[in-house]
Amino acid sequence: MQIAIFRSSSLRRRVANAVSLLTLLSCTSSCSYLGRHVGEWCNTRAYVRTDLESYMDQRFTPKSPVRTGVIPFVVPANLSARSAQQPGLGNQLAWAVHRDLLETGIFPIIEVLNREDWPRKKEEFFTGNFGALAFARDAGYDMIVVGYLDEIKRLDTWRLHTKVIEVASGTTLWYGTSEVYTTRADLLETSSTIGLTDRRPDMQYSIQLLDAASSCIAYDMTHDPEVDG
Repeated sequence: MQIAIFRSSSLRRRVANAVSLLTLLSCTSSCSYLGRHVGEWCNTRAYVRTDLESYMDQRFTPKSPVRTGVIPFVVPANLSARSAQQPGLGNQLAWAVHRDLLETGIFPIIEVLNREDWPRKKEEFFTGNFGALAFARDAGYDMIVVGYLDEIKRLDTWRLHTKVIEVASGTTLWYGTSEVYTTRADLLETSSTIGLTDRRPDMQYSIQLLDAASSCIAYDMTHDPEVDG
């Protein structure tokens, strides 16, 4: 899987697709080519950006076990959990973000809050996250990560909004919007058109998009583009 984080995705996406398609037309081994060139790409725009590691050192006792809770993401109703045995996409996103943030080593303690949904959870994401903060206080968290997945209009593109909030004050420390997309469907369609592979309109890439989204979110939360480039 390839993941690239671009600050201006529109032009680069068109160029990348054009180059990939031209290369595909001249390749003699479609399987080999597709294995190397298909992948997921994302672009994140942060509206609020705080150096989270420095903030934790200044706000809390240095090296203290600051607890961060990841709340299951708000997702469209048809992608929500059906039962404890069938977790929804919101919970899967929370676990993926938890995994990628844990790998950064910045958060002393980071856990997924075991609460999938509550009344008005969707509406409150843009109006204060009061329910999430109340559950976080009861659970003893110092910070929380909350997220919102927009309605999915294209199977190859997701748009997500994510925040990091300090629980005691309700202050938003980081807030960004990520768009992640996959080139797999486009390249497979082109290769099937010229007879190199079979046409597969049934193929979906939710797992790949989920992994790319969580990596993109975790990266941008913990890297400042003005410093890291």
